Amino acid sequence: MKQCPVCGQLNEDRSPACPRCGTVFPPPAPSGPPAFLPRPAAPLPPMPRKVFTWMDVSTVLGFVSSVLGYFFASVLLLPLGLAASILGFRGDRTRGLAVAGIVVSAIGILIKIMAILDELALLPHWFTNGVW
Repeated sequence: MKQCPVCGQLNEDRSPACPRCGTVFPPPAPSGPPAFLPRPAAPLPPMPRKVFTWMDVSTVLGFVSSVLGYFFASVLLLPLGLAASILGFRGDRTRGLAVAGIVVSAIGILIKIMAILDELALLPHWFTNGVW
């Protein structure tokens, strides 16, 4: 409780003025340690650039040759794409592309094997053309 210096009325500590005479109280003095002022953040150092390794190049080569193997030279490009993608899977930057290259190559090789067996008439008609 604080007392008004003019009329002597007791007032709450938070009241800005005396309700009886209207005298404005001075603001309370700050107590405790000074407020914490944060320092400006230092700029972050630039991230070191990762260099491409032979595994990354192998992954890109494997994926591209897998996709191109669907259009021409599939007997050469699909196995090359599979082998290069498997080698590139060990890299950490392009692992997803390596998985895609492995899947695309494996499916392409299976399709090519089915096409060759169908041309040689080693597969029954219902197997390659469907039951219906």
